[in-house]
Amino acid sequence: MRVSRIRMSLVDQFCPHVHDAPVTAAAFDPWSRALATADQQGIVAVLRPGETAPGLLFQPGVSCMALSLSRKGKLLAWGDENGSVSVFRVDDGSPMFEELREPGGRGRAQRAVAVSPVGDRMAALAMDGTLRVWMLDSGKKKAFNGFGGNSIHFDATGRRLLGLNSAGQIQLLDLSSDSLLPMDRLQMPADRVCFTLDCTSVIATGIGGISLLRVEGGTLLGTHATRGGSGILNTVLSPDGKQVAAISERSVHVFSVADLQPLAEQSRRHGAAKPTGAAWWGPSGVQIASADGLVYGKSAGGSPVLSVGGFGTVRLTGHAGRVGVWTDNRFLRHIEIGSQPRELHVDRDASYVLSRPEEGPVQIFDLKTAQKIYDGGPDSWHAADVAVGGAVVALMLMSGGLRWVDLARNKAFQLDWPVGMALSHGGTWLGVITPRGAVRILNPRDGQQVVPEPQLAGVPARLLSFVSRRPDLLLLDHDRVLSHFDLSVSVRDDKPVRGRDVIQINGEVDRLWGITGGQYAAVRFPEGATCSVMFIDLVHQRVATKVSGLHPGSWVDAEYGLILEPARGAAILEREMDGTERRVLRSLSDGEWVCFGQRGLLDASEGFSQIMG
Repeated sequence: MRVSRIRMSLVDQFCPHVHDAPVTAAAFDPWSRALATADQQGIVAVLRPGETAPGLLFQPGVSCMALSLSRKGKLLAWGDENGSVSVFRVDDGSPMFEELREPGGRGRAQRAVAVSPVGDRMAALAMDGTLRVWMLDSGKKKAFNGFGGNSIHFDATGRRLLGLNSAGQIQLLDLSSDSLLPMDRLQMPADRVCFTLDCTSVIATGIGGISLLRVEGGTLLGTHATRGGSGILNTVLSPDGKQVAAISERSVHVFSVADLQPLAEQSRRHGAAKPTGAAWWGPSGVQIASADGLVYGKSAGGSPVLSVGGFGTVRLTGHAGRVGVWTDNRFLRHIEIGSQPRELHVDRDASYVLSRPEEGPVQIFDLKTAQKIYDGGPDSWHAADVAVGGAVVALMLMSGGLRWVDLARNKAFQLDWPVGMALSHGGTWLGVITPRGAVRILNPRDGQQVVPEPQLAGVPARLLSFVSRRPDLLLLDHDRVLSHFDLSVSVRDDKPVRGRDVIQINGEVDRLWGITGGQYAAVRFPEGATCSVMFIDLVHQRVATKVSGLHPGSWVDAEYGLILEPARGAAILEREMDGTERRVLRSLSDGEWVCFGQRGLLDASEGFSQIMG
């Protein structure tokens, strides 16, 4: 397992939410205000007092099902789906105790863990109902059978352990005598139980409702039954211990701890489409994790960025079901697209947003109004390539051939023979590759050839790209030789132009860009879980820079030659040609956002300061 302090790159700033996968467990310590969270991808993050981003990151490589922080946040314990348990120091991330297991079936998975307030014991409850308690200094353990529910909790002394039996009734275990202390029978069986902060009372919750009991004598003090719905998924105490929030599939219901009276004015719909059950009550209120990867509440957890795009001052972030639009340093709006975008494009004049989804038709939206203005239909599914320039959208169809539409004139064209294409950023020229690898330059308004066919060096063309704001064409052939064609000569003299070989590229290239100004081109190399972007100096015919280890969906802004990369924490990261981090655009929860660079904040929404505390 890898354990590390998070290196404070630009992306790490203003990002208390590090997870880009559903949060499976959470623990908050009200005394120190330390927060620990875990996700399905096997990442555990710890946000300690005074940090604006988690400074401690654990990567056990397997999903953690339960977390616990000791009082004052000194120790962190977790249990994973293999049945392993671990305890680490929160100040420096050093291990204190581990019992590791190989995968061995669902029964081993840990459904709950607890570490005693003074840090001398740890307890874990497995799916098979076995409760184990370890002395951390010696590693000695005891095992108890017949336990159930989804939670266990030490009292302030660490000598009593609170849990449930398989029938949903409270079990208060005295660890000095290994005996059960008397507790009244619950009228409504529970699946979660916890002590109040002062450990004088017990709160038990289940599908039927919530109950309050006194520890001394085990007396049942009151109950509150739920009516209809799916029951209570989790309960969390307020940092001052005076209130408890019961979380259902749709709502947060708040009760006073003293008498279990509902506080209707504080109850609300939480907005999580499918809660995972992980939740906490921090300084900003109740936070609820959802299966969509979001954390609902006043936490800085926006929807993960799945794809990026951009040109000039516009940046696009693709999320599940929508696209975020940024201009300059400000967030503009979301465009609801109803699908997961695989690739995003914007035209040079910032009028149109093109979405090429993982599943579904190619769509065009008006950037300013967010209205859909074009749907490519069923045969645009899985389009091999797409482009938008001016008012023209072009699609290489998976079934073969090229279709393009002039949106301004509402005219569509189709050719069955092209095997590749490139559209100029202004929509003036459409370059197409013939089945034999030749290249023709067409006028998108009528499909007619506008300049003589460029002369190739006898090797079929594979990729094309026009240079932004110049009459130049870049061509990568099947021998991976990059060539440059000055089409202004053909326009002026009406003669075929011969290309100038620039460089031979080693490696498989899947994307080619021509950068404004004409000095640089960029190519992308797919490398499995990552990719590399290389910038080529067209004038001096050499490699200028190469940046490796990038997100596989990284893109290049052909206007400014910047690398755009999806980043954790619902962000898009901009890099210079040499890979230097330049700027981060981050979506936060509740519609808030922030943009920052190496010198700090560049812009932020009005509610940003409240989210960041």
